[in-house]
Amino acid sequence: MTNSSIGCVVLIGAGNLALHLGQALVQQGIRVVEVYNRSAAKGEELAGRVGADFIPEISKITTQADLYIMAVADAAIMPIAESLQLGDRLLVHTSGTMDMMLLSKASVQVGVFYPLQTFPAGRPTGFSGVPVCLESNSAEGKFRLEEVARKLTDMVYFVDSDQRKLLHLSAVFACNFTNFMYTVAEDLLTSNSMPFELLKPLIAHTAENAVRGDVFRHQTGPAVRGDQPVLDIHRSLLAGHPEYLEIYNAISNNIIQYKTNHGKL
Repeated sequence: MTNSSIGCVVLIGAGNLALHLGQALVQQGIRVVEVYNRSAAKGEELAGRVGADFIPEISKITTQADLYIMAVADAAIMPIAESLQLGDRLLVHTSGTMDMMLLSKASVQVGVFYPLQTFPAGRPTGFSGVPVCLESNSAEGKFRLEEVARKLTDMVYFVDSDQRKLLHLSAVFACNFTNFMYTVAEDLLTSNSMPFELLKPLIAHTAENAVRGDVFRHQTGPAVRGDQPVLDIHRSLLAGHPEYLEIYNAISNNIIQYKTNHGKL
């Protein structure tokens, strides 16, 4: 193989990421030639959307594609890799936590193509402005993955497996946990006949502050102020929600400790 352009891709998996990624590749002139998926219905649907052939058996996929992208659940990566024999064809997975060398039984040239974004079903998500984190065990793999990534976004980073795991953990705090806090807030409001819409301007303003950097400088609330009377009022309001009270106490205590340790604000 040489440092030639990636012209054709095989998608392994047909979930939300595979759908968005496949469509984005096709829009940039990269052919998706085959789709493999355990569920034939979803695989055939994705294949139809990107103009590819659906392959119902992993052993039957072509061995002549330029790039193989495995967009599957973490637990499925190794079993699928053990079913492939791709020689020196470039094979990558899209996981935020799994080591790229899990793919080494399938190909001598492996890597990771990890878009740091959520891809919900039924809602278009473009790749412009989405960070894509890359890793490969070969210089050629790095070159070719960067070539593909830069067709989709300007935010391209080389991140090794240890860094990527920490990045994924950070994303859980920034996205998954934050979204659950919205869920708690919505539950508290709607169960007391108030609309969640009341919080939307505050949520937007908080997100705007966060992207400006030095995030803790924008921290507000009773914990960072050391306002014990307000903390006690909030705790009493949560007496009927012990699961939320546990979260409230843990986060409030961590805010207080962070301020003490870092001397901020």
